[in-house]
Parts: sequence; C-alpha cells; structure tokens
Amino acid sequence: MDNPHLPLLRKRVAKAPTCSGIYRWKNEKGEVLYVGKAKNLRERLRNYVQAKVDLSVGPWKLALRKHLADIEWTVTNSDLEALILETNLIKTLKPKYNVMMKDDKNYVYLEVAVRDICPAIAVVRKMENNHARYFGPFLSGWEVRRSLELLQLLLGFQACKRGLDRCNKSATSNQQLATNLKPCLEYQIGKCNGLCIAAITPEEYRKRIDAVMDFFKGNRATVAATARDLMVKAAADKKFERAGKLRDALAFIEHQKEGQIVSDPHGSDLDVIAVALSNNRSVAVVLKVRGGKLIHEESHPLQGQPDSVAEALDAFLAQYTEAQTDLPPVIIIAEDIPDRLLLEAWCTSRSGKRLRIIIPERGKKSHLLELAVNNAQEKLRAQETAWEAAARNLEDALNELQTSLNLHAPPKRIEGYDISHLGGTETVGCMVVMENGKPANKEYRSFTLRTVKDGEIDDYKSLREVLRRRLRYLVDERGQWKAKGITIAKALKKDKEHIEKILPTIEEDAKTGFLCMVARDSDGAIIGCAKLTLCDAKTAMLSAMWIAEAYRKKRLEIAIIRALLHTRTTGKIYAAATTEMHDLLSEIGFLTIENAPKNIADACNPSGSAGIPMMIEAHKSTVDSSLTARPDLLVIDGGKGQLSAALDAMAIIDIDLPVIALAKKQEDVYVRGRKDPLILPQESPAKYLLMRLRDEAHRFSNAHREKRLKHRAFESAL
Repeated sequence: MDNPHLPLLRKRVAKAPTCSGIYRWKNEKGEVLYVGKAKNLRERLRNYVQAKVDLSVGPWKLALRKHLADIEWTVTNSDLEALILETNLIKTLKPKYNVMMKDDKNYVYLEVAVRDICPAIAVVRKMENNHARYFGPFLSGWEVRRSLELLQLLLGFQACKRGLDRCNKSATSNQQLATNLKPCLEYQIGKCNGLCIAAITPEEYRKRIDAVMDFFKGNRATVAATARDLMVKAAADKKFERAGKLRDALAFIEHQKEGQIVSDPHGSDLDVIAVALSNNRSVAVVLKVRGGKLIHEESHPLQGQPDSVAEALDAFLAQYTEAQTDLPPVIIIAEDIPDRLLLEAWCTSRSGKRLRIIIPERGKKSHLLELAVNNAQEKLRAQETAWEAAARNLEDALNELQTSLNLHAPPKRIEGYDISHLGGTETVGCMVVMENGKPANKEYRSFTLRTVKDGEIDDYKSLREVLRRRLRYLVDERGQWKAKGITIAKALKKDKEHIEKILPTIEEDAKTGFLCMVARDSDGAIIGCAKLTLCDAKTAMLSAMWIAEAYRKKRLEIAIIRALLHTRTTGKIYAAATTEMHDLLSEIGFLTIENAPKNIADACNPSGSAGIPMMIEAHKSTVDSSLTARPDLLVIDGGKGQLSAALDAMAIIDIDLPVIALAKKQEDVYVRGRKDPLILPQESPAKYLLMRLRDEAHRFSNAHREKRLKHRAFESAL
C-alpha cells in the first residue's frame, strides 16, 4: 500500500517556492529522514510525491517514500548557500536516508597568515591555524586557485618560500640577507614577485596581500578597475596575448557569484530571530549559527494575535531565552523591542555571560537577518497552505464518505473500534473518535473485556460486548420499554406485600423509600423487580432479582438493574452473581473481584450462599459526555465477521447506526446488505481517512493492553 500522506503532501508541494534552498523530509514522529538541496524546490519535491512510482529511482528512495509524512524547507540566496547549509545539517542531524561523508573534505578556505610580516596564502580544507585569517568556504579548490591565478596576473602578489622566510625574519637580518641574491626559478617564469631578491619591499608585498583580501571580502571594484587599465595599456602596446588574458580575468571577476552568508570562517556564535505576521497568524524563525556555520533552523508557530512584529518579538524573546540552555553571546532581531535592555540584563545575570540583542544595518549579520525574515514569511505561507490543504482534504474525504456510503450528511463524528489481546489474555477494546475528520483524543475510551475469560480468543464476542456497553448510552431504555407498554420505576409502598412473596424482606430508606425497582406491564402487573440492600453509607448490595418467565430472553433485567444503579451516585455496589447472571452484570459494568469485604459478605449473604463476587463503583454508571454523543458512522477493524458482530450488538439493544468494517489487506470496505466489499479509489481521501482512523484505533488498543500487562507484572500474589 502506498503512503497515505502523499495526497496531502502533493498539495503542499504545489505551493512550494521555485527558488533555491534545502528541504527536510520527516516521518510521522517528526524525525528528519532526509536532507537535500535544490535549485528549484518545487520541481525537486514533486519528484518525491508523484502519483506514479518511478521504479528506476532504486529501493533506497522507494523506502524513503513509504515513510514520508511531513516536509519543511528553507530558502537560500544562492545554490552555494544551499550546498553549505545541506552539508551542515547532514553532519548535525545524520538523517537515515542521506549518504554520509566519511571525511571532512567538503569545501575549501583561503588561509592568510596575517600575523606574519609577509603573510603566506594557502588553499586549505580545515581551519587549524588560530593566528590566520580565513575566507570562504568555496565550492572547490579549482575556483579558489583560478581566482588566485587571475589576481597574480593583476597584482603580482605571489612570493616564493625562500623570499617569505627571509622577509619574516628581523628587519636587520632581512637587509643583510637581501644583498648578492640570485633570482629563484619562480621569479624567472613570472610566478614570484621578487621578494626573495628584494625586488619589492615587505611593505609593498603586504599592500598587495591586502588587495587580495579585499577581493575575497567582496570588494572587487578596485581589482576590476586595475584589470581594465592594464588591458587598455596592453592593447595600446600591442601585447594582445596579455590583453586577452586580462580580458578573461575581468570577465571572471564580473561574473563571479556573490559571497554566501550561511557559513562564516570567523567562527562567531549567534541566533538570528525573525517573525512573520499574516491573517491573524504568526510564526517565529530562529537561525542558529555556531562556530560560524548555520547548523539549525527552528520554526515556532505563535498563539494569539499580536498587533505588530515588535510585539510578537517582545513576547517570543522572553520565552525563548528563558527556555534555552546554550544562548549565544549575540541575538539578532529585525526591530527594537521595549524590553531589550532589561532582557539583556536578565539573560546576562542568569548565564553569567554577556548577551547582546542587536539590530544590524549592514554586513553579513543583516544578510542573515534578511534570510531569516524570508524564511519566516515562507514558513507562514507553507503553514497556511498546509492548513488550507488539510481542510480541503478533510472536507473532500467526508463528502466522499457521504456519497459512497449513502449517508444523509457528511459524518461529523466517526468512531473506530478495535480489539486487542495477547494470546487470549488481557483482552481489551477501544473506541477512538474523529470529529470533522480530526482525532478527538479527549473522546477516546477503552474497555476491559468482562465476558471473555483468560485464554479465550473470540473477537466477535469481544466486539459485541464493547459495542453493547458503548451504545447503551444512546438508548433510552425506559423509553423503549414504555413504547412497548412496560414502565420501570421505584416500587410503591402498596407493592410491598406482593413483592415480599417473590423477594426477601425489602429494606426501607428514609430518603429513597424502598430500594426496589419494578417493571409493570400495560395492566399494571409487576413482571420484574430488583432489590438493593444498603450495607452502610458507602456500600450497597444488589441482593435480589426476579423476572417473569416471558421476559427473561428480552433483557428486561438489564433495564431494571440500570435504573436501580442510577439511584446511587457515590460508593460501591456489590453483587454475588450466579453463573447465568455473571455475563449480564459484566455487560452492565460490574467487575469480578477476588473476595468481597467481610462486612459485605456477612450483611448480604447471611446464609453463606456461594456466588461470584462482583462490584461496580456508583459513579461509573453516571453520564459520560463522549459515550452519550451520537456517532454518525461506526468503523470496525475487520471484515464480514466483525461487521456481523456489530450488527448483532445493535440489534440486541435496538439501535440503528451507519456501520462499516475495514479489512486490512486490501483496505476493502464492507457495508451491510452488500455481499461484495466496496472498493474506494486508490487515491481516495475517504480511504486514507478510514485508514488513519483504523490505525489510530489499533495503536490505542495496543497501548491500553500493554499498560494493563505492565501493571499486572508488578502485582503481588498476596
């Protein structure tokens, strides 16, 4: 079966931006499965969620597709930024489906030993010299070396190792050693500027190195102007080969990509925070820069309706800084907030390290802030798209259910049922609820099976018990019997003499009168009664029961006992059940207990008659808002057999509700009155909605069973 999340993901991907960036695929638990980069996010993401599976992509990506449940993306200013951010996130998150690099050779830096009198320049892959200055990172060593070749043509900054060694000694030694020197081979072929023979001074060499650093800082105008002047001069001198090289150098400079901002070789730590507002919704985005690298992005949807970005920032920053344990020394925001100085002082006193909250106006920090703002706006658009897509998808699913199942209206409340057991032990049932297509967790209910004994495996019997116990809350039992000419009410004083002939002596209570409930036929004759004996203020005993022979198969006794239980709202009610009454009382809610308290046994069983001890807490017979809510559709986990069991349960308590069964293998839908299953389309929203409900019921019932099993494992035999 294909991934049920794909239809919704397709709708979200259709609204993805078309710019460059990185994306993170997640599973249902929110774990990042894969991090990738793209020049066009929308086009790349479509490949993952297309309706037709491309089998040529290989088993690795097909396995990833089965687990996709959510998508996040971060837009970048360039493909280089996307590459660097992807690399940083892969190293940090180590996603399961990414191909992991086994070494650290991913991009290169330009190293300038600025502490030396005559700094050397080198292309490196690791920043290991604390006294050097680094520029980058760059896509490849070739790009950096090509730039250096062109700068050598324009500036002549390169010096041989011998010249650098001599220059970096004392000035006196340098002057003495600079006499009677022979030029090196590099000087003779134009690869050395003559520092080794004092053709240029250390000051002039340093000036040329500074020009190289300016170029890599992004100041290319000076170098470009130099290239134009030299090209014009070479052409005037008819040195066309040199003029051609200078022309190529100028073209390379002008078409070089802009510098990236997601990785800084200076190794600063900071958080960049931006907030976006739209349509009474707001979201905050935090870019975490550690060691100069953008390693993580967080998005925080905000509740409430702030009037401005400053108000949202003010509220978010206080909560964010309080929750963090690794606050950096600098936080960057887009707008000033009223409590900025107070917040700085509070965070400084709490961590012992100074914290600054700044609003940058220029430079790399302002570019990072712009990136954060863009991503906050994009996150908000993506969330709105997800909300709208989810709402449309749910509406389509409910409308399709109405049409396919011939319902009167789209089912607003859908209940799913599942039975779980462990080899016939710890059998439990559960009810999960969806309201308007969304899980309503507070409405979930679990049932510990009472009529199924340990070791007995009977899913049909279990399902019938669960549905009878749940659906009885929808039935007005007294009203149903009244419609048949039978009334259920408390016994009257005039009935005492007649009842004493069929039940033991009736206990009288000052407040409630006789604690006896009777059923009368249309002629007023008593056809059934049940007696509740008070043992003390908190305990009572269901001590006697009688039903006329003609009504024993019509379950009238259940209605009488429930009416009797409703007279008690607190305490416990016990019963000594016969074998025949055990299942009936279990259905009502009585639990089998090992032994009744001695005072209960003595008061209620004076003759010492044998019986199965049972008990119910009085408040358990009161109204439950979830159980009294009427469902629009019942979904049973199973096939024809489970559907028949559900119909039997409804027939027993005389109620009629729309009900279907969903089989697991082919996701077939069984409906009453139809021999063959109903086949929903492969991409049907209704089908995926039913599958999610069924899977949630399965999860919830298993969790309840495991909880009971764990509790029993710690019980003592004593």
